[in-house]
Amino acid sequence: MELQKMAREYRHNAAVLELRVIQLQRALRRTEQLELRRRIKRRIGLLRVMIGESRRTAYDLEHYYDRKARYEKHCVRGRCG
Repeated sequence: MELQKMAREYRHNAAVLELRVIQLQRALRRTEQLELRRRIKRRIGLLRVMIGESRRTAYDLEHYYDRKARYEKHCVRGRCG
């Protein structure tokens, strides 16, 4: 699978997770039970971490060759610095 396609998959997965966060936020507004509210908030927090990781991975995949090109520009005769 090429890197750009993988990046699209990561971005798509982040969007799906964002939709789930919205659903949980709605459920949180309707929920009065303290234990259930705590669990929903924890789940939202975990999903936000996953969203961030998916976005960062997508960005890294999209720009993988950009970094390589910048790195190679600074290398002269096998020495990089």
